[in-house]
Formats: sequence, C-alpha cells, structure tokens
Amino acid sequence: MNADVAAIVRDRGSSPLLERVSVAAPRAGEVLVRVLATGVCHTDLVAIDGGVGYPFPAVFGHEGSGIVEAVGEGVSRVRPGDRVVLSFASCGACTTCREGHPAYCERFAALNHRPESDAIVVAATGEPVSTAFMRQSSWATRVIAHESNTVPVAGDVPAVVAAPLGCGVLTGAGTVLNVLAPAPGSGILVLGSGAVGLSAVMAAKASGCRDIIAVDPLPARRRLALDVGATVAIPPELVAETIATVGAVRHVLDTVGTQESTDAAIAALAPHGTIATVALRPGSNRISVPQGRLLWGRTIRGVIEGDAVVERDIPRLVDLWRAGALPVEKIVTVYPLDAIGQAIDDTRAGRTVKAVLLTPDGGEEAPGAASPLALLDQLRERRFGDDDLARLWRTLPPVEPAQLRGRWRGWAVTRGHRAERMLERSGWYGKHFHTDDDVDPIIVRTRDGDLVADESFSRGGASLWRVERDGVLTAAMVYDALPIIDSFTRLSEDAVFGVMGGKGTADAGRDFYFVLERDADGDPSP
Repeated sequence: MNADVAAIVRDRGSSPLLERVSVAAPRAGEVLVRVLATGVCHTDLVAIDGGVGYPFPAVFGHEGSGIVEAVGEGVSRVRPGDRVVLSFASCGACTTCREGHPAYCERFAALNHRPESDAIVVAATGEPVSTAFMRQSSWATRVIAHESNTVPVAGDVPAVVAAPLGCGVLTGAGTVLNVLAPAPGSGILVLGSGAVGLSAVMAAKASGCRDIIAVDPLPARRRLALDVGATVAIPPELVAETIATVGAVRHVLDTVGTQESTDAAIAALAPHGTIATVALRPGSNRISVPQGRLLWGRTIRGVIEGDAVVERDIPRLVDLWRAGALPVEKIVTVYPLDAIGQAIDDTRAGRTVKAVLLTPDGGEEAPGAASPLALLDQLRERRFGDDDLARLWRTLPPVEPAQLRGRWRGWAVTRGHRAERMLERSGWYGKHFHTDDDVDPIIVRTRDGDLVADESFSRGGASLWRVERDGVLTAAMVYDALPIIDSFTRLSEDAVFGVMGGKGTADAGRDFYFVLERDADGDPSP
C-alpha cells in the first residue's frame, strides 16, 4: 500500500478533512491513478448531505484527472504513465451498453454508487473508508478506478481543464452534442448557468446555434454566459418576454429541475422540440406538466452524463477545447487540495462555477487557454493521425458559405496523400471565393509570382453550397466539372479545416485534409 492523503467526510453534512491514508494495489480490471486535479460537482454536495446513501466516513469526488501508476490484470485501455480523465463506469455487456448508451448501464448504480471499504484505509488506525464513488472517489492523491471509466488524454491538456471533462462538462456539452443535436441556425434555451449549463452554452455555440439564451439569477453567471457564447443572458423572470421576442426554441436544457424551470421550459418549447432535463435534486422531485402541450410532438427527456460514451466523447471535448470552442478554463477556479472546505463553501454559495482542487503533485499548473493558433501549429506539424483528423473535422463548428468570401491560402495536412503530391506539382496557392456561384477552386503562383486561377487543373470553376458530411451541415465547395466536394469546418475566423470528398478522392482509403487561411492581401468579394 502507498501512503497518501484523502479528503474524508466523517459525518453527514460535515466538511471534508485531509487525513493520511493507505491505498490498495489495483485488482483485475482496476487502475491506480495518481491524481493531479479533481473537481467539485453538485452531485458531490448531494453525497456529502447523505443523498446517495454512502455510509460515513467516506471519500467523494468524481471528476479526477491524473497519471496512471499501475494497472490490474486484464487492463488494456491504459498503461502506466498515461495521462487520464476519470468519468463514470459501465459494464459494457448489458442491453443499453451494447446499444451505445453506457450512461444508462443496467449496472450503473452497482458500479458507481456501491461503496467499497478495502481500497482506502486510514493509515494510522486501519479504519476502512467508503470509496468507489462513481468508481473513483477522486478527492485523494491516489485512487483506484476501473478501466471502463479511465480515458487517456494527451499531455497538452492541463489537469485542471481535464478534470471537469469527466462529469460537469461532459453532462452539459454532451447533452447538447449527443441528445439535443441542434442544427446550425437553430435556437436553444439553457436554464441554469452553472458548470453544466455553461458547458452546454459552449457546445451550442460550437454547433452553430443562432439564438443561445442562457438563464440564471446571478448577474456574474449571466456575464460569464455571454463570454462563453450565449447571445442573450437573462434572469428567470424574463424568459417569457425573451421567448416572445425571439420565438419558441426547438431545444431546451434544464439544469435546475424545479417546477418553475419546467414550466418555463415547456412554455418556451416549439412544436416537435425537446427538453433535456439533467438536474439532480434530493428525493423523488415530483413535477407536473400540461399534457396538452406534449401533444404537438414536444418531448421531455431525462439525461445522465450527457448520454456519453466516454472513450468517444472525452477526446471529442478535448478536440473542442484545443480548437478554442470549449473554453473550460473560463469557468474554473483552482484551489489547493487542502482548501477543499473553502471550495465546497464557495460552490454552495455560488461564488465559484467549477471548483477544481489541485493536489501537491499537480504543482502550480494554471488552467491555460487553448487557442486556434495552437491547434493550427499542431496541424502544421502533422501531429494528428488519420482517425484523429476525421474526429477533429466532425468536432469543429460548421461554416456558412458567406464566411468564406475572399482569397485563402492553403496547405496540406494529410501526409503522403496523392492529392498533396498533385497540388505541390501544380504550384497550388489556395482558393478564391468571389460569390457563392463564382469560385476559383485552384489558385496557383506563376513563375512571375502572380496568383492566377488554374482552370486547366480544376477543369473549370466551382460553387458554394451547404452540404451534410459526417452529420455536419456546413459550407462545401462543389467543382463544376469534377466529382469532388471540399467540405469545411471552422478553426477560427480566419482559418477553416477542409476535407476532400467525392469519387476517387481517397488514397488507399485515406481522406485528404487541408487548411485554408484567409489571405490578408486578398480582397473579400462583396
């Protein structure tokens, strides 16, 4: 066993106290993780108050990030030295798991809410402590997790950003991306602007929503909502007035779960729209709805953990963060582990949105903002594999044709592709989008240094359309005389990520990805 520290809640409702503990070695299917950072979530507060039935003393926390130190027999997903995010566990074998919805695993409660008493003991006395909360109990310097809730992430993601990806951010962003799935240009109402609600706002912006209405009684939360992507941020009493102005929305996320929030959600929902409710409140929390409103195709859907598949969605959230589309660092307040009492008090009082505890091994790590420039550098250095490029393209926000006006300089990302070699031989410079119906798809630089459209290579011009690819409806350039469609997602205001599609464009099954950067010397066409 290893000598470590854990924040132990001795009695119902009491503040956690740091105590020396010993942590067992991982058994079959388990992973020993050295925690660098761990979040404080509303569900942890419910647990402290006795709402999940854990016997005390207990260790809570379920948003851990850290480094794998050892693995038990049969573990293959991670290995010692991997940076990981800890999330929820699932069995992988029940009907819902096999159908791709492990958040509704038939053994969810048994795997995530059944306390264990042999993983952590008080070092001085050998007293057992209830752990395995969400299969991690991450308010400790080392924890035992399960392979199914341990997701590897790249080392460029700060631990204090990675930690909340395991639950709060996963719930908010995941519900938007996986359940509501708004189309570009649609509207969404987000009730509650805590960590879950603000993560939903970020994901809605990344999805191309036009109207993003964030609701919260606290002015500071409303200001933060505007900063991370909301188009409107209002107190609860202005919901009806705002909906009367902008119109009913097809998507509502309710993070509050009261009768009042339910009434507001139903009233704001357009026919055939969906309300996703993610709130966790004590007891049965009965609410009533006007049944007549549901007859018009309106749906209320309960969601756990963003209906996520953690090994798919946590890397997807990391991609969004890298692209600057999921600025988690803006909602994080970092506390040292020994200030956990203050972090909990601030969370209860609404003084902090997402408290993240930094262990001594976490050092002085600051959240750190991702930037489109950093992502461009990684693409330029070709750090991504083919599967990573495909996932990144799908993750980025869509582009409207009008946003492509002007001249763009291009460069290849996919290494060794046939299209890369052809473009290099042609002297390819980029593309020029004059109007939707007038596009120079191939611009080359002549020996004299002039930039000209090479219609002999492109066999004519091209036009801009909105086309769906891999579930993303976005701007696409369709060649007039070639069976080729280039589809784009947005890296920044001045950079887009392109993928070539169409007959014969794949090279040994590999798609060709490229970047276009806006040419400062190019005249945007009217």
